[in-house]
Amino acid sequence: MKKFSFLIAIKPSPALAGQSLLIALLFALASVAAPCDAAAQAQGGSILIANAPYPPFVMPEGHALGPGIDMEIAMEALRRMGLRASVQMYPFSRVLAALKSGEAQLTTSLSFNAERDAYLRWSAPYRFGPGYLIFTLRSTGFKPAALEDLRGKSVGVVRGFVYPPAFSAHAGIAKIEAPDSESLVKMFFAGRFDAIITNSIVGSYDLKASGRMAEAYQAPFVLQSQDNRATVMGFSKQAVGADIVERFNRELSAMQADGSISRIERKYLD
Repeated sequence: MKKFSFLIAIKPSPALAGQSLLIALLFALASVAAPCDAAAQAQGGSILIANAPYPPFVMPEGHALGPGIDMEIAMEALRRMGLRASVQMYPFSRVLAALKSGEAQLTTSLSFNAERDAYLRWSAPYRFGPGYLIFTLRSTGFKPAALEDLRGKSVGVVRGFVYPPAFSAHAGIAKIEAPDSESLVKMFFAGRFDAIITNSIVGSYDLKASGRMAEAYQAPFVLQSQDNRATVMGFSKQAVGADIVERFNRELSAMQADGSISRIERKYLD
């Protein structure tokens, strides 16, 4: 027996055709709503800064001194652009996720990282070469005189932070992660590792703030990135256009020229 197939075409009524067109339009709008909303937020006068506490560059919310050196720099640059800044504090890994998705538009206090280049637009550099210091507890008697002295030792680092290649690529040094810089210092004094590595400004600030600076020994060498890595800010590619970053860079340059950045730094460091 031969089988037959039939294709039946039904012409919709004008009313049904209109409903179909409306449904298709709603689906199209829904598919782009999230990135468009984030971009509109950046273009329309509001920037969400996502950050993790990193004193003195990013202070805990409500701190008496203010939001932190780099937070004030970012907020002042945005103010000069006519943009409002709002702030959300997260663990650092969550900050990066929010920038990648476009949920947040900006973060501060970064070093350039090739992996993050896929989802971040970088600001112009605004600080160069603070270097990295090694601290140990005086009570242990361990006083490294060079990087190689850390071979076979455990060194505390902050999860997600970028460190000089001479340290980060050293296979003989065990790196133990802390969730943030404040936790790093607490774990250090609790004896969780043999040493810590910190940004020279942040490390000194955190140790002094702990009230236990006298218990720490500072190794007599400074680690620098091969390219004397500068500090930059990162904008979400998903949510912020290149034009916004260009305007931001112009304001950063103006703030360096008129002394605003130096004044902000002295407020926290003097």
